[in-house]
Amino acid sequence: MKIAESILTSAKPSGIYRVAIRVKPTAILEGLTEAGWQSFYINGLEVYDKETFLKSCATAMHFPGYFGHNWDAFEESIRDLAPAKGYVLLYDHVAQFAGKEPEEWRIALDILADAVGFWNKTKTPLYVLLRHTETYARNLRAW
Repeated sequence: MKIAESILTSAKPSGIYRVAIRVKPTAILEGLTEAGWQSFYINGLEVYDKETFLKSCATAMHFPGYFGHNWDAFEESIRDLAPAKGYVLLYDHVAQFAGKEPEEWRIALDILADAVGFWNKTKTPLYVLLRHTETYARNLRAW
């Protein structure tokens, strides 16, 4: 079963997953967008520290112009996304950021996990799909 199909049919619960498929991001995200979901893509080759991670998230997730580029602002903004049937964040090349700033990566993961829980309470799912993680997401569920 394709990832988008699994998400749309709730075959897997919302959460953070490691994915090892080699399809183009558009192959995953386009169908979700057409179904009324907000889908976001981060190219981790452009992310190498906290600053570039937050900037990439702000751009991809359409955070407001006043976004503060700190962890508190990230946590607040990811809980205040435009209304949708659900949300999917596909983050490629995680290892670039996680390997260079492992403590900041752990903070980012904690905030993403909290956001999944927050959205679950509203009955609006949030899926975070991580690709090219190397060993930096070993403890996360595989898709």
